[in-house]
Amino acid sequence: MDLEKLFKPKSMCVVGISKKNPLSPGRIVLLKNEFEMEVKVYGIYPSAGEIEGIQLYERLDKLPDIPDLLVIAVSPDDTLEYIQDCADLKIPAAVIIGGGFAEIGGKGKKRQEELIKIAFDNDIAVLGPNCLGVYAPPLVDTIFLPTERITKPPKGSVALISQSGGVLVDQFFVKFNERNIGVSTAVSIGNRAVVDEVMLLEYFSQVDPETSNIAFYLEGFKEGKARKFLQLAKQSEDTVIVFFGGKTREGKVATQSHTASLAGDFKIIYDALRQHYIIQPHSERELLTSLKVFDVLSQRRNPFGENVITNGDVAIVSVSGGHAVLASDMLKKYGLNAVRFSPQEKRDLKELMNPVAREIASFNNPIDLTGSVLDTDIENIIRYLSDLEKIECIILLLLPYPPNISFQIGRRIANIISYKNKPTVCFVPYVPKYSLIIESLELANIPVFHSIKEAVQAVSALKERTRVDNLKLKNFFWKEKS
Repeated sequence: MDLEKLFKPKSMCVVGISKKNPLSPGRIVLLKNEFEMEVKVYGIYPSAGEIEGIQLYERLDKLPDIPDLLVIAVSPDDTLEYIQDCADLKIPAAVIIGGGFAEIGGKGKKRQEELIKIAFDNDIAVLGPNCLGVYAPPLVDTIFLPTERITKPPKGSVALISQSGGVLVDQFFVKFNERNIGVSTAVSIGNRAVVDEVMLLEYFSQVDPETSNIAFYLEGFKEGKARKFLQLAKQSEDTVIVFFGGKTREGKVATQSHTASLAGDFKIIYDALRQHYIIQPHSERELLTSLKVFDVLSQRRNPFGENVITNGDVAIVSVSGGHAVLASDMLKKYGLNAVRFSPQEKRDLKELMNPVAREIASFNNPIDLTGSVLDTDIENIIRYLSDLEKIECIILLLLPYPPNISFQIGRRIANIISYKNKPTVCFVPYVPKYSLIIESLELANIPVFHSIKEAVQAVSALKERTRVDNLKLKNFFWKEKS
C-alpha cells in the first residue's frame, strides 16, 4: 500500500457533499482543501453543478483524472460501494470519516470485514473508518471541523497518531499550539481497519523525511500487531513515544465501545515497550513536555549542539527562592541530581553579581539570584555555568517580576546559550505580558515551559532519550543501566 498518497496526495476527491447544509462534513472538507490547502480537490454530487465556484462531478469515473485520495463522508453501506469504486478505478488511498463499522458490533463488524477484504485485495490504503483522517500541512486536511473551530499546531518534526479524533484536536492540537510543538503530520486512525499503527510507524520512521519524532495515543494495540510494532520501534532511528489510554478497568470498558480496541495488561505492555526503546510518558503533561524538547532537538538550528544529558546533573538558577526549592524537591523523582559547587566556584559566582544582589543571593545549588538581580547578572551566571563541564543542563526559572529585569532578557540569554551550546530549559510564566521574552527564547529554539514541573520533566525526558539512543547504538554501559 502506498501511504504516501494518504499524506502527500497531488489530488483528492470528496464524496458526501451537501448543497443545503454548509456544515456537512463532506462540504467542510471540500471547501477547506480548496481554499486553505495546496492539494488539487474535486467534489462528487449526484446532479453535478457547483458549490462556491467549485465544479462538482456526478460520479468518480467522470473526473478529469484519477485522484490519489478519496475522502468518504456517506452512510456505511454507501461507503463500501465507494471503496469498491476505488478498487475498480485504482484510487490508491481513502479516508473514511463515518462510523457504523466494528465499533457498533454485529452488522457493523461484518461491514468492516468486507471493507478490509476489498482494501487488501486491491492495495488501497484506507484510513478509518470512524476517524477525522489526516492533517498534513500544507497539502491536505480531511478534518471535518471548520477551521475557525479548531486550533492547529505549527509545522515541525512530530508525526502525531491518535486513535481518538477528539483527543487529537482538543488535547493535542490546542496544547501543541500553546507550547509551540510542531507536527509534520497528524493522523486520526479510528477503527484502523486497514492502515494501523504498524503501517504508520513503518512509514514515518522509514519513508517520511520530515518526521524525526513519532508519537502515538493508543487505547490498545491492534490484535496481532504488537510484536511487529515493537520490532519496528527498536529498529527506528527516530524517537518513538507511546501514550496509552484505557489503563484502568473502567478505561478498558470505554475503549471497547469507542474504537473496538483490545486494551491489554498495562504492566506487561509497559515492560515490553521499555525493552524495545519506546519512551512512555506517565501523563499527558509529560507527553507534551517530552515532545517539545524532542522537537527542539530535531530542528536544523539545535541550540544544544552535540551536548546531551547523560546522568541528569543539573544546576538550578532562579530569581525566586521558593521556586528554586520547589524545583529542587522534584529532581530525585525524575532521576536528576543537583551539582555541588566548590567553595571557589561559589566565590566566582558571587563576584559576577551586582554589589546589592551578591550580598543577599544564595550560591548553593539551587542558585537564588533574588529580586535585586539585573539582566547582566543573569547573563554572567549563565555564561559561567555553561563553562562547567560537570553541569549537563541548566534549569532557568525566569520570573520577570523584579523591576530591573528588562524585556530584552530573552534575547540576551538566547545569545549566550546559542554560543555556548549548554542544554538549558526555562520556566517563564505564560502570560501575555511576557510573550516577548518567551518568543525571543523560542525563536532561538530554547524550550520554555508553563510550569516548574514541566521544566524538570523536560530535562528528565532528554536524559531518557540519551538512554534510548545509546541502547539503539548497542552501548552496553546503558544496557546495564536500563
